[in-house]
Amino acid sequence: MSALLPSLIAIAALDSLNPSAIALQVYLLGTTKPIPRSLAFVIGIFLAYWTSGLLAVLGLNQFIQTVIANSGISLSTPLLYTIQLLIGIILLVVGITLRIPAQTEPVKAPTKLTLARTFLLGMSVTVLELPTALPYFAAIEQIARANLDLLSIASILALYNLIFVLPPIALVVLYLLFHRQSFVLSLLQRINRSIAIYSPHILRFVLLGLGIFLIADCFSHSLAFTFGNPSIKLP
Repeated sequence: MSALLPSLIAIAALDSLNPSAIALQVYLLGTTKPIPRSLAFVIGIFLAYWTSGLLAVLGLNQFIQTVIANSGISLSTPLLYTIQLLIGIILLVVGITLRIPAQTEPVKAPTKLTLARTFLLGMSVTVLELPTALPYFAAIEQIARANLDLLSIASILALYNLIFVLPPIALVVLYLLFHRQSFVLSLLQRINRSIAIYSPHILRFVLLGLGIFLIADCFSHSLAFTFGNPSIKLP
């Protein structure tokens, strides 16, 4: 599991720059009772993303066991790396063709701000954005391929998601430290605007980087398999 941590931490750090979550967090910090609402929002994001990741990893592991393991194919064969190669190519294509909008549409704020509603808001925003969470899918593929036990999977996903929610938590800490200062809300809004402007460029960088990494890792394992297998005769 320790071999996974450096790449997963890097992916989680880049994946955490979520403009929608940060914009809503800035809005919540400008309301009455900002801390309880903001924390409920963060907890909703964490639980939704962690649960989705856990279900995805367990589902992928089950697929590997039923379709691949039961068919008599070794998990170390190039088949899994072919799947990884396809994922890497998809990430490269999406990264190259990604359209960066000239102006980000404002995120709609909730009309009623009870703790339950802000918690559900965090969950719903996360679930709605799951289809575009390509970095998370790449991380899930790596975790599933590591063939870890349930406790290790849950723990490593918890670490990933803790890093994922660090920007909203950092905004809460910043608010707690400087909420008596008149400039804090304008500072939070500037941070929000900067992330909204630069996050699409960062997403492109993440997708291209992950795609190149997965493809390079696939080819390196393919070469190792070819040269390390005495039954394969090279010309």
